[in-house]
Amino acid sequence: MRCEVCGNDFPKLIRAEIEGAELMVCPECAKLGKTLRDLPEPASSTHVMKRVSAPRIEEPPELIEDFGTEIKRARERLGLTREELAKKIFEKESLLVRIENNAFEPEEKIIRKLEKVLGIKLTK
Repeated sequence: MRCEVCGNDFPKLIRAEIEGAELMVCPECAKLGKTLRDLPEPASSTHVMKRVSAPRIEEPPELIEDFGTEIKRARERLGLTREELAKKIFEKESLLVRIENNAFEPEEKIIRKLEKVLGIKLTK
């Protein structure tokens, strides 16, 4: 491994702060600053790669046809204004307007909140 100050090769380097910069340096150059910690020597020259699985992408739930009208009917049946429903589900009233007009398909989290508060099923 190569010292970031003098450029010489060393089997073991030390992490040190020198003039505000954190560097990997040899023991001699480490004296120029503050030693932060030693790094362990590599176990072998082979690198071990860890397998990382890709995040699962789930399909959004399929909404019923004319979901906005169904939400509006259920809201009105419960005697709620858009403002009151928005407060109950912790969302903006303007979002409810767009949803009720079928101009916006809500994400699953919002669908679940609406289903719970309104007592309806919005997915197929």
